[in-house]
Amino acid sequence: MNVLAALVAFIFAALGASLSTEGIFRPAALLPGAILSLVASVALLTSARYPRVSTVVAICCEAAACALGYLPTPLLLAPLIGCLYRLTVLGGPRAAAWWTGIAVSAVMAGGAIGDPAPTGGSLLLRTVGVALWLLPAVFAGRMTHAQRAYLRMVQDRAADAERHRDDDLRRRLGEERLRIARDLHDVVAHHLAVANAQAGTAAHLLAKRPEQVGELLAGLGGSTSAALRELKATVGLLRDPGDDSPAGTAPAPGLDGLPELVEACRTAGIEVGVVTVGTPRRLSPMVELTAFRIIQEALTNVTRHAVRPVVTITLRYAEDTFSADVVNTSAGSRPAGTAGYGLIGMRERALAAGGSVLAGPAGPDRYAVRLTVPLASWQEDPPAPGEEDSAQEEQVSR
Repeated sequence: MNVLAALVAFIFAALGASLSTEGIFRPAALLPGAILSLVASVALLTSARYPRVSTVVAICCEAAACALGYLPTPLLLAPLIGCLYRLTVLGGPRAAAWWTGIAVSAVMAGGAIGDPAPTGGSLLLRTVGVALWLLPAVFAGRMTHAQRAYLRMVQDRAADAERHRDDDLRRRLGEERLRIARDLHDVVAHHLAVANAQAGTAAHLLAKRPEQVGELLAGLGGSTSAALRELKATVGLLRDPGDDSPAGTAPAPGLDGLPELVEACRTAGIEVGVVTVGTPRRLSPMVELTAFRIIQEALTNVTRHAVRPVVTITLRYAEDTFSADVVNTSAGSRPAGTAGYGLIGMRERALAAGGSVLAGPAGPDRYAVRLTVPLASWQEDPPAPGEEDSAQEEQVSR
């Protein structure tokens, strides 16, 4: 492409060197003009790599040709026009302005030397004509430069958007994997821990109190069924939404499932009591799920680590906050959540709901887990008709 442009510019410049106008002096010899045109065309050939040097060479050649008396026509100036265009595209408007001024001045000065006593037409051709031939190349170069800059900007924005989309996709996938892993841990760990405790208690009572084994085995079956049911719902989240499967469509557990959770723990030999302070009301599914899972994990840790556990769950409904305390009083208990992912999952769930969780010793042979979640108006479901009239300030169930 560059070779073709240089060849065309040389042909035009050679033709321009052979032109003459009546009344205007032109050298009889064509060879000097052709040689200068050839050098300027070679400079145009290298202008893609060396735009400034090529422009300087083209200016010198064209000025010399005009000083020898050749007419500064658009044909003769074709190599210089091409160099100025390439310089404007590659160097920008500021560089183009400087070099265009130098080129016009140099060619005009060469024309003044070649024709010391110009007539009216010759003067117009060697002054205004030079500017008219060179300036359009600069304008065209500036338009091309602006178009290329715009295309680069669009490409950069597209690449940046693609990069941000990939980062956002990776972040979303990581959050989804973390959420599913947390749900699997909460479901499997709790129900299997309760089932293990129930099986151990049944084996212990088999020889001494066989009449109680049937009740324990029934509770064990309930625990494993609940584990399978919740595990199926959690795994359903991984399936394609278009699959014909009811898995994953069950509502998320909330505080209304607390009695069933407490009853399963009681069948495993854990003494659990629930205390409600304030007026119970429906909270947002996010808050209810967070409270249920954290209480579930705290009871799982009690099942694993405590000896003869006695647990009190306190639910506090304040005007702008909700808190849930799980206090374990048992002889020889070890801190719950010091290993594994239980405490990490509690903190992640509380943080996702905008709250916080504290877990640690609360006195001799006592370990407490406390969840606190600030409430906003959008985090509470509207009460059912007549619910406010029937609410009590404090409810205790054991």
